Amino acid sequence: MQSFKVFLIGSKWLICFFIVGVIISTEPFCAWADQTTPLAPATGKPELSKNWMFDIGMQRYMVSHTSYEIGNPDGPRQEPLSRLEFPLDTWWLRFDLRRTSPRWSVGGRAGLSVARNVDGRMKDSDWERESTPEMLTTYSESACRAEANYLFRGDVDVNVADWLGLPSSVEIRPLFAFQFQRFNLMAHDGVQWSNGLYGEDDDVELDGAQSSVALAGDGIHFRQDYYLYQIGARGAYNMQAARNVVVRVHGEADWGPALAYYEDHHLLREGDLFSYCKGRGNSLYFLAGLETVIAKTITVGIDMDYTWIGTTRATITHSNIPLHENQSWDNGVKIWSDQTSLVAHVSYAF
Repeated sequence: MQSFKVFLIGSKWLICFFIVGVIISTEPFCAWADQTTPLAPATGKPELSKNWMFDIGMQRYMVSHTSYEIGNPDGPRQEPLSRLEFPLDTWWLRFDLRRTSPRWSVGGRAGLSVARNVDGRMKDSDWERESTPEMLTTYSESACRAEANYLFRGDVDVNVADWLGLPSSVEIRPLFAFQFQRFNLMAHDGVQWSNGLYGEDDDVELDGAQSSVALAGDGIHFRQDYYLYQIGARGAYNMQAARNVVVRVHGEADWGPALAYYEDHHLLREGDLFSYCKGRGNSLYFLAGLETVIAKTITVGIDMDYTWIGTTRATITHSNIPLHENQSWDNGVKIWSDQTSLVAHVSYAF
């Protein structure tokens, strides 16, 4: 229910921004007519009457993860107590649809993961010894597979390049965007190492040597949701790379508040342990890319983007009904994500 309310709020802001863009676009702008003139007709730049653009792309996440960390709710309240890092390096299929006018544009994006295996290992670290909280007592690595991962994004922008007196080859577009991400991941078939085993009496060390154990089968099912509300700007510059070739260089930078929610199910723990966490924080988004027209209505391009999400306030709940455990706390609770991806895409104007 909380997720649905957040989605409604984002949708209302998106609709309001779109209406403002429509009102602005109805005003006469004689100066803008020059900006919409193709730079090099021989390149087959899409005609001005082609106001819609459909784009399909393959996206590869690299060196990307989504993670969380918790502190000790009891005792000395040391932090961190536990940290889990889930890799996101896999292939996605992405679709974009955009309606563009000389003054404004509005677009939507949908994406979904298309590969089951995720490159990299899920890392689970624990600092459980209260007398020496800096000592890593348990560490495990597991393979990870992607399940139902998907993304939705909507944005609206307004072109202000002519207001700033910029040349016709330049676009500056302030924007508002809303984005929803869901990552469904399953950690499985791992290995766990323990260092400095200890008993119920924390002052008595049973064995200082390391030990390892195989974690066969599914271990942790993890679902992460992110809601991003961002403002920013995108820009573009059309340059004549050769006699009949125009290259469009474009970029984007956004910032805004973020809401995060996750739940995980520890399948190998005693009883039936679930963790639920929600937090709020900030997000950043950067993009840079190149594209060129190869036919009258066909454009190809390549982009690289980076998303950072981090919470400043979060609360976690542990629930284990068979063991009659239910506890909530906020000490040392953090959620964050770094996402870097490379996208190759092709667009069709109609």
